[in-house]
Amino acid sequence: MVELKKPALGSTLVSGHPEPDGTTQASQRRSMALTVALRLIAAGPLLVLLCIWLVFSLLSPYFLSTSNVTNILVQSSSVALLALGALVVVMVGSLDLSLGSTVGLCTIVGAVIFRDYPSLGWFVIPLLLLIGLAIGIVNALCIVSLRIGNAFIVTLGMLYVIQSLSYVVSGGTQVPGVPNHVIALANESLFGIPGPVLLVIACGGLLWLLLNRVAWGRWIVAIGGNRDAASKVGIPTRKVLFSVYIIASVFAAVTGILVAGLNNSGTVDNGTSILQAIAAVVIGGASLTGGRGSVWYTVVGAVILGSITNGLTLLSVSPNWTPFAIGAVLVAAVGLDTLRTSVEGKLRIRQAQIQAGGAV
Repeated sequence: MVELKKPALGSTLVSGHPEPDGTTQASQRRSMALTVALRLIAAGPLLVLLCIWLVFSLLSPYFLSTSNVTNILVQSSSVALLALGALVVVMVGSLDLSLGSTVGLCTIVGAVIFRDYPSLGWFVIPLLLLIGLAIGIVNALCIVSLRIGNAFIVTLGMLYVIQSLSYVVSGGTQVPGVPNHVIALANESLFGIPGPVLLVIACGGLLWLLLNRVAWGRWIVAIGGNRDAASKVGIPTRKVLFSVYIIASVFAAVTGILVAGLNNSGTVDNGTSILQAIAAVVIGGASLTGGRGSVWYTVVGAVILGSITNGLTLLSVSPNWTPFAIGAVLVAAVGLDTLRTSVEGKLRIRQAQIQAGGAV
């Protein structure tokens, strides 16, 4: 007779499936640990923000007060909005240096229209959005359709053109006064949430949907990763690039509306706002070579910049040191991004090996 051997104890589960042995369980634990590590790396900007808040809260008892945190968020809102516009351009591996001057032109046009034609105050917001749309179309035509030059040079030239128009329209001076509904948008609250914060949430949510729930967003990532390969697989590269510059300029126009409401005036942009926006994008984890970026971490990057400025002010540090601190954080962010890319690549390769059963 042939003796039937009983299965080894613990070799089967109640369902009849083989129970993972020690090696498999160890591989699963390593895979889970790598997943956690990758998520922590992705959450780097948020961790940096929490560390900054912790340091400033220890140095100043007023830093984390409700009123001060609200002030930080409101102060960061204009940079966050402009950074969201810059993000879509950066994700395709490009830059738009004209966004800051677009903000300035929009604030000035809004103030001048209200000053000279008060009855047309209702038309200010649609007009400024149209100005942003027009500038975006001009940029897109020059860069994508006419191929006049690379985006850096074209948008640098547009920066000077738009800045010059701002000086012509304003006469080289600040123009006080904007419509009441623009002021209300920037200064009123809804359910206790300031208008600027709500505007950032609304615009950020819309952009998040476009990037994560629409094919357009996947195309942007593909174009930023490898533009030639994206064209070869049928992605409408030129149309996507055209739309990117338009969306960025419209976001700049929205930023101009907010800035005009916050300041109750129109002012020529001196070129620093776009630098802060790009800094927020980089601190938020986007790659300047394209292919990677996050809407909400870009907003976090803007809040990091606002927190640094606010914290140094609370500590009575000379404003002259604020650019130094922001520059240091930006350089550190670029360095950490390079390190993160290397570490993340190695972790993903290791995770793939484990999942494929290649781990020892």
